[in-house]
Amino acid sequence: GSGAVSLIGSNVTGCLAQNGGVIYAEYSGDVEIFDSTVANCSAYRGGATYTRDADLIATDSTISGCNAWRGGAVYVESGIASLVRSTISNCSAKESGGGLYS
Repeated sequence: GSGAVSLIGSNVTGCLAQNGGVIYAEYSGDVEIFDSTVANCSAYRGGATYTRDADLIATDSTISGCNAWRGGAVYVESGIASLVRSTISNCSAKESGGGLYS
């Protein structure tokens, strides 16, 4: 796809997916999380987000309590992950990257 994804001023909890518990973006535009909270989400890769050939920008946001096999909070297959004034807390991975896997 080529579309961008924005999560602005939102609270997202309890999501579950194979990849990217909240957001899965592959070959797309930027993924922006701004002034938002993501909590208690799970996936095989990227408890909160999975990006491939897409850039993730999280600003003034919190990701907490998420878990995955790899990338408890964030899984970056390729692209850039930028976290500005953001918090990743209490996230876990069974194999690699409790907070972020790249």
